[in-house]
Amino acid sequence: MNRYLLLFIGSTVTVIVDQITKIWSVRALMRPDGQLPESGDMFRCPLNADVVAYPCTDLYVVFESWFNFKIALNKGAAWGLFRELPADWRVPFFVLISAVAVTVILLFYRKVEGQRLVGSALVLIMGGAIGNLIDRIRLGWVIDFIDWHVGDSHWPTFNVADVAISVGVGLMILDMIVNRHEEPTPKEPTDIASAED
Repeated sequence: MNRYLLLFIGSTVTVIVDQITKIWSVRALMRPDGQLPESGDMFRCPLNADVVAYPCTDLYVVFESWFNFKIALNKGAAWGLFRELPADWRVPFFVLISAVAVTVILLFYRKVEGQRLVGSALVLIMGGAIGNLIDRIRLGWVIDFIDWHVGDSHWPTFNVADVAISVGVGLMILDMIVNRHEEPTPKEPTDIASAED
C-alpha cells in the first residue's frame, strides 16, 4: 500500500476520533442554556442550582482520585501559551503554525521510508495537529475536556489530538533510543599494489 495513503488514513482516523470526542464533550458538559461557556473555567451548572449566572462546575468523574471530564476552551497553545494575544492575531498565528507543522511533517515523512516507528509517530502528530487546527478555524479556540489531577494539583486539560501528538513525540524519542545507529566503521585503506593485481 502507498505510504502516503497510510499517512492519509491514519491521520484521518485520528482526526475523526478527536472530533467525535470533542462533540461528545460539548454535548455532555454544555450549560443548561445550550451555550458554550466563554471562559475555560466555566462548565455546565447543575439543573437544580439556585444560581446559574455565575461559573459553577459539573464534572463527570471517571476516577475520583485522578480523572474527570470537564470543558476547557483553550485559546492558546499548550498550557495556554499565547492565549492573551488579540483574536485578530491569535487565530491566524495558530493556523499558520499548524499549516507549517503539517508541511514539515509531509516533507519529513518522505525521508523516513522503512522506519515504521517514526512513520507511525508522524501519522499521529499530523492527525493531532489537524484535529486542533479544525477547532481553531471553526471556533477560534481548542476544546479540551480530559482533566487529570492528584488532589488539588491539575495537569492542564487536554484532548485526544493532544494525546496523539504526545504519543507521536514519545514514539520518536523511543525510536531515537532503540534504533541508535552506530558510527559507520571506516573502511580499511585498500592496498594499491594488490588492487593492481
